[in-house]
Amino acid sequence: MSIIEHIILFSILFTVYAFWGKYNAHRTGVNVWIAAMVPIFLYVFVVGSRYGWGADYLWYKFQYENAFISVRAVEQIGFKWLNQSLSYIGFNYVGVFMVYAFIFIVGAFILLRSYGELSMYMYCLLVPATLFTSAHTIRQGVGFAFIFIALAFFQKRKWLFMALAALIAFNIHSSVIIIFATMIGIFFFFKKPIHYWFSIPVYIIFAFVFEVTNMDFLNDFLTNNISLGSGFQWYIDNTDVWMGEDAIREGFVQSTFALIISSAFYISLFYLGYIALKAKENKHVLFMYNTVVLGAIMMRAFFNYEILRRLIFPMRICYFIPLGYIFYVYFRDCKQPENQYAILLKKYFPVGITLILAYLFMFWGRWLFLNPNANFFWRVLYHLPFR
Repeated sequence: MSIIEHIILFSILFTVYAFWGKYNAHRTGVNVWIAAMVPIFLYVFVVGSRYGWGADYLWYKFQYENAFISVRAVEQIGFKWLNQSLSYIGFNYVGVFMVYAFIFIVGAFILLRSYGELSMYMYCLLVPATLFTSAHTIRQGVGFAFIFIALAFFQKRKWLFMALAALIAFNIHSSVIIIFATMIGIFFFFKKPIHYWFSIPVYIIFAFVFEVTNMDFLNDFLTNNISLGSGFQWYIDNTDVWMGEDAIREGFVQSTFALIISSAFYISLFYLGYIALKAKENKHVLFMYNTVVLGAIMMRAFFNYEILRRLIFPMRICYFIPLGYIFYVYFRDCKQPENQYAILLKKYFPVGITLILAYLFMFWGRWLFLNPNANFFWRVLYHLPFR
């Protein structure tokens, strides 16, 4: 059972984001940022106040508290300077995790603002789609915030600002630049949405038929050809550990039920996303849809390998954009369908979205109410029990 404030605070967070976009996505200029202060600072308080949960929380707490001491052989200069600046100002560890949360959520809002009114239903999916990246892979989450910003500038063709944001991201967590380059490549090389005739069968094969258990070929390639010159390089230099048969993590193996409902989620997303993009084309949603499809397939193929999960996961979290677009097209363009794809979306949306929401409600409902690891700094500060 979760502690009471975990249930209350995250229930409020999910609820605020569920409704904010519908009433504020149409705003322009400074007005939208004034209205955004409520969801932004709510996110900062709730996510930034957590304590201890997240795979690397205590490590980054230690790293921040020793900001002016080299605690690892190779450090990312951007992240180091950020920590040193915050330490010089006088932030404690709670304040710094709030800053991390602030950077991430502002980056996400900047990206969503680039979609204008289309983002109406994307905001309600933002928190469930990205919370694990922000809270569990902390430095990668901070870096990916600047990838969000770079993508927003990319869509506006502001190349200098895009390059600057990407450079900052690289100097915070160099692995995110691989994802950014992949997404840009997808934009230029995939001019149409990946057809569900391909994506669904391939996903099913990796989910239920074929399991990747030998990564020696990728091990050799990475070791001999990739050099990032960063903390992530340690993973590459030890790929025989992370990608051999012994790297398969039993803790990542899903139950049959979890596998079925998560597969239903992605299969429904693949199908509805494809027909929504055929019903109403949008090239900026298109490449995010293709990114999510490829990311989900690769994630399923290498599901049991932690290092590949960490690398691929950011591609998959972007589902809040194509899924929000599905809602937008359905509610705005399918009342009087103008083409065959709009007719298909109107017909199959109820079934597909039921499967999608069933997965999200079951996953996040369990996380919300049955999360014994949930904790907040004030329980540590005042020595209150949390289990």
